[in-house]
Amino acid sequence: MLYTYLRTSREDLSHPAASRLRRPPNQPSIFAYHKSTTDIMGKQKRNKSKRGSKQNSNRTALSASSATSSANEEKGASTIVSKIRHGDPRVRHAALVALSSTLFHSSSLSAAALQKERQQKLNHVRVSAKTNKPVVDASDETLLRALSERILDVDIPCATAATGCLSNYVSFYCIGDAEESSPEVEVASEVMVPILFQRIQRSLDKITSLGSQIESSIASKVGETANAALAAGAAGSSAIDKMFAFNTEQWILVSLSLNTLAGLIENFPSAIERVSAASLSTLCAVLPLVEKSFQLTKNGMEESNSDCILDASSNASRAIHSLLDDNIAIITSLQPIPLTHIVTELTNTITNAKMPHMTRLHASGALVSLRKVLVLDEELKSARGREYDAVVAAVQTCTDGTVIDLLSNLFESGDKNHDPKQLVLRMIELSNKCQSMKQDEMMESQIMSEVNARKEPARMIARRQKELKESKKTKAENEDMKEAMMVEDKDGVKKAEETESQLDDVKDELDGVVKSWRELIGSYKLALELVANLCSGREDQDDDIEDVMYPDDDEHMWDSDDEAKLVSAANAAGACSMEMTCSPSERVTFSSMSSKHLLARIISFFRSWVEFVSMLKDDVPALVAEDVDELLSTCALCLGNMVACDLSSLNEPSLKKVIMVGGQEKPVTDGLDMFWWELIAAMSSDVSDGPKAHVTSVMLALLRHQPKARTIVNSAVLDLLLALVTQQYNAEGGANNVQMKCNAISMIGLLCSEPHPSEVNARVCSALLERLRSPLSSTSDDNDADSEKARQSLVIMHEILDVLMDMYGGDDSHDDVFGQQDVLGHFQRCLPGFKRRVKKTVANSTREELDTWNETALNCSRFIKYKKG
Repeated sequence: MLYTYLRTSREDLSHPAASRLRRPPNQPSIFAYHKSTTDIMGKQKRNKSKRGSKQNSNRTALSASSATSSANEEKGASTIVSKIRHGDPRVRHAALVALSSTLFHSSSLSAAALQKERQQKLNHVRVSAKTNKPVVDASDETLLRALSERILDVDIPCATAATGCLSNYVSFYCIGDAEESSPEVEVASEVMVPILFQRIQRSLDKITSLGSQIESSIASKVGETANAALAAGAAGSSAIDKMFAFNTEQWILVSLSLNTLAGLIENFPSAIERVSAASLSTLCAVLPLVEKSFQLTKNGMEESNSDCILDASSNASRAIHSLLDDNIAIITSLQPIPLTHIVTELTNTITNAKMPHMTRLHASGALVSLRKVLVLDEELKSARGREYDAVVAAVQTCTDGTVIDLLSNLFESGDKNHDPKQLVLRMIELSNKCQSMKQDEMMESQIMSEVNARKEPARMIARRQKELKESKKTKAENEDMKEAMMVEDKDGVKKAEETESQLDDVKDELDGVVKSWRELIGSYKLALELVANLCSGREDQDDDIEDVMYPDDDEHMWDSDDEAKLVSAANAAGACSMEMTCSPSERVTFSSMSSKHLLARIISFFRSWVEFVSMLKDDVPALVAEDVDELLSTCALCLGNMVACDLSSLNEPSLKKVIMVGGQEKPVTDGLDMFWWELIAAMSSDVSDGPKAHVTSVMLALLRHQPKARTIVNSAVLDLLLALVTQQYNAEGGANNVQMKCNAISMIGLLCSEPHPSEVNARVCSALLERLRSPLSSTSDDNDADSEKARQSLVIMHEILDVLMDMYGGDDSHDDVFGQQDVLGHFQRCLPGFKRRVKKTVANSTREELDTWNETALNCSRFIKYKKG
């Protein structure tokens, strides 16, 4: 699982670079024309006609307006492409910069991607079939091919602008579900990927050459005598500055190319097929060159100019990580020598504290991907020769030592450069300031418009002022001030320009804060995903349980023997922990995690972020709330994987002796005790349904994978779970509220699988039936407000019905409570409504959900027949 790092909407990858870079003086104007342009254009014509015929087949007649729109589209696209392919680099550059500011701007692409996603949800064949279609579409095949050609442009500003446009395209527009046969996918895999690798290799060669020239120039300058240096004057410094400027241009281009390549690999599976082992070596060559170029910046460049180099390192490691993730073919194709070189470069990058967090984490992810194939895949290990033993051992050693050290330190100390709370407070402050300045600007503009609307000749103004002077002196003075504002229009324009400049400064600072926030959250999410992957083990499929499933026949009775087989198989699967099935290499990794107290640090990290939003006590921006929710979701997944591994730290003495739960001290002994009460403490805090939904997900995983944890549950915790089930549905919480209830219901089902008294069983049954009668408190059984509420009620009903069937489906169930609570009658009354809801939610439910609910309805029918005898 990879975290795809997306930039904020205002952080455009193409426009700043294109406007910042200008062609160096005396650079030759050469047009690098792609040799296969003729074939490309011919192929595009044929594809266009095919798409047109497909669209027209859905209509009985082509209207004049649609024909005009199609003609305008072709004319607009051909005009833009002709300018991009123009022989004059100034024309090409102007066209590319215009594209980066309009069609390929991040905001435009984000809006187009959202509309594309909505269209696909409505089962439209193609997004381009919408009526309000722009003149030119960002996914136009001819346009994408033309931009791809310009990546290799000898004019660096043109190449940078074109690569920036495509970088924005894959970051903000591609949603990763395009048809493999579409022209968009063909251009991405067949055209862009090979060209990008050519661009990266050319730029790396140029950077290496420039680095050698800069080093020799600096060395010769240091060795000069004082008189010689004085004689050289500014000429020598100017030459070095120019070389540094060219070096910066190349690094910006490399960074954009790598970002585009990583996006293509993540969004288009067919793009991976175009990458060979030699191409992987090209990506790895970026990392040591980053270190060398970064050292040069301390001698001759401003610190701000080194940002593009560090960005290139992050994008390079991300591309390597994306390429190796679950890519058995390319990993097994690597020979021992190049594989050893790759592992060495990745290890050096991880241990280099000067590299950004994202660079080191993506390098760690690439190493974890290698470990999954080289170390954990027993079949591949036995098929390989002994010459791979050394590199396999190096991968395992680096994972258990360097990678886990990096992850543990990150969760212990966090990012020392950024405090998340201060970032959010500063974000709120700048956002309010920006909004206030916009309102002031609008008010001033309105006043100026009113004054200018009253323009009069100077003679009339003088006469009117003279008449008013005698009778209304004060009023005349106010009028003079307004007239002065009108006459001195240049001063007003100047002031407006100053205000606009100040507003831009505030926006730039706000963008910087948002970028720092996103990088912080992105690094945490990636680190959590790495830990989750380390704990996921091998994906062994066990189909034994499926052998006792019933055929699709309503007449098949609920059989107690089959029920016993299902329960026995489920208990056996639960009791078969990963510790019993994991390999020796995994045991070493889990032991390293326990020795570094990784589980304890992540649970403390999780709890701090659960309380983060409520701790701010302010109107939190939507961006922050969404990022925190995603971070908590990733952390919950990570913790769920960790508790399934039987880490030894769960049974070792706890780092903490006491945990505050609801204002009271709760003594803890071992790691499992500490883990559980940390979660209960988080549930007892004043947080919304969103964080509580993620906490209950971790609680459910702990009870499911660690049966010993069920013995820790006391009456107070049971009361908490029952309260979560019966509390009124919170429409504001929406899906989070539903998820929290479902998690609580599942936990109650697990607890009831253990021996318990009839009094407890009666309380649980009463609470479940109360919720079953009204799944959503705000709606009745037959009057759901809309299909989404019907879907949410189905989710809750499904969970309750499954738990009740587990509670009372066995021979030793509490039959007295079953009869007293009229459980059978509830099943008979709710089943028809459950089936109606399933039909009602077909449009906005997934195929998997519908299959699950239909299976539940079938099981309920069998359960009713079984209980009726």
